[in-house]
Amino acid sequence: MVPVKCHFNCARFGLLFASVWWLIACSKSSPPQTERQLTHRVGDARSPVLSRDGMSIAFAAVAPGYTNPQIWVGRADGSAPPRPLTNDEFKNYDPEFSPDGRSIYFTSTREPQGIYLVPSFGGAAVLAIPNAYSARISPDGRTILYGNGGKVVRRSLAGGESALLLPEVDNSYAPIWSPDAMHILVTTSTAKNREPEWWIVGASSSESRKISLGAELRQQGFNYVAVNGWLPEDWIVFTGKQGETQTLWKVQLNSDGRPRGKAVRATTDEQGDSDASFTAGKMVFCRTEVGMNFWALEVDSSGRHVNTVPSPLTLGSGQKGQQSTAEAKLLYSEANGDRFSLFLQDLKYGTAAKKQKLRDGFFSVLAPEGAQYAYGEGTKERLNVYLKSLSWWPFWSTLLCENCGMPRQFSSDAKELLLWVDTPGNQKLSLLDLDTRRINPLISTTRELKAPSLSRDGHWLSFVAEVESGRWQAFVGPVSSNVLSTSDWIPITPVSDTYFLVFWSGHDNLLYSLSSHGQGGNLRFLDALQLDAVSKHPLGPTTTLYEFDETLVPGMDPIWNNISVDRDRIVLELGGVATDVWIK
Repeated sequence: MVPVKCHFNCARFGLLFASVWWLIACSKSSPPQTERQLTHRVGDARSPVLSRDGMSIAFAAVAPGYTNPQIWVGRADGSAPPRPLTNDEFKNYDPEFSPDGRSIYFTSTREPQGIYLVPSFGGAAVLAIPNAYSARISPDGRTILYGNGGKVVRRSLAGGESALLLPEVDNSYAPIWSPDAMHILVTTSTAKNREPEWWIVGASSSESRKISLGAELRQQGFNYVAVNGWLPEDWIVFTGKQGETQTLWKVQLNSDGRPRGKAVRATTDEQGDSDASFTAGKMVFCRTEVGMNFWALEVDSSGRHVNTVPSPLTLGSGQKGQQSTAEAKLLYSEANGDRFSLFLQDLKYGTAAKKQKLRDGFFSVLAPEGAQYAYGEGTKERLNVYLKSLSWWPFWSTLLCENCGMPRQFSSDAKELLLWVDTPGNQKLSLLDLDTRRINPLISTTRELKAPSLSRDGHWLSFVAEVESGRWQAFVGPVSSNVLSTSDWIPITPVSDTYFLVFWSGHDNLLYSLSSHGQGGNLRFLDALQLDAVSKHPLGPTTTLYEFDETLVPGMDPIWNNISVDRDRIVLELGGVATDVWIK
């Protein structure tokens, strides 16, 4: 059975085949992905565009450390992370590649304001068109469109006189080119009618005609429409909103400009896609996701310094939990239809790795050598725990114990398994000997216990306990053959009015904690606490290693959001809202 996710003190933002068939399945190539993520938490991405050869992307994003959007460039194959092309205090947005891809036009609020041109490999930006914004170059590379004073202007890219695209219309904006560069679709509005309307304008003539696109899409139930791209065979991609749900749609136009039929989804996500553009037979777009994924935070060999910002290990908005890592493997639970399933992912390939479904279930933990895992079947209160090899030849699981608690952590030598019984008024921590199947009780208490963790040498146990109603404190205790009484618990933190987590680092005398620093809300602060090698009493106050951004914060459920330390890497679940660039 799947557990019901617990809440406390705070809300959570949350195959057995024959070997021959296994070998055949592994040898088959996976189907090509039609959609692929290009950026990962660069910032709030917007207005992505492709170079004419489809090899490079440019977009605007407000990345961590910036207060305004900057222009970023990257490889469309995702082989290298994007880099900032601008880096200043001004707003820089709406990029557009030059036809040869060597330069990028962008709009900037710097003085004098206007459209600037910068080498795509980096360098100084120069003013290209003053008092202009939102450049769009024709597919044949001859003509540039841009905004000026609330109207779309057209001129030769090489320079010369400019002309209004629709001089008779009060307000025109968001022009998109047809793939053959023969026509332009323009959004308009007037003082009398603020509802957007659309016109098709000849690229080399003054011929123009208003079409019924807006009215007919409104009849189809869209209360918001923003056109984004013109695809072959006269498919128009647009960001459309129905009710409160917004994503990317497409509709095909007849020769008279009327929709040929019902709009259909242009991407696979039911909500959150927007801001598409089309070049070189490919479409890039922005996808906004709200969800929890696993991230890695690298620390130095001492465990006292964070080396980099978090890097993603998994993608997607599916609800995940119960992760563990070992030997470049990640084992975790993820919602799979109406149930949870256990998945295994090879971290050597990053987020591009294909995850392997192991079985249905939720509670699991990976052994240190990465060759086997323990999992629980049943409810949280009544779990039977099994051991299963990840080698290709065994087809069975071994029952370790019945009704014995949640598997939380293997000892570093993989000979023992930490178990946690999380029943109100009856909290238990114990160690299961995998050879003898003997269970060694460690703690039995009526107090609420959270986040149990074994030290690397297996001699010490850390946990957080509720010492009074709504007040929490972290403790450590020796692992022995006797049950620890509360007098044996060594307090290592002051009592806190807000919940927090503690867990061992890769060092026996260094603990980590995640807390809000008494401010309530998210556990944004990762701190380190040095302990005496013998007594395990704290050697001074905690020191802050890292502060998470409010848009990417750790989860707070002690059962759902367990934390792994794999050598010099902390793996934890982080969640928030992210807008990234995707390609199709």
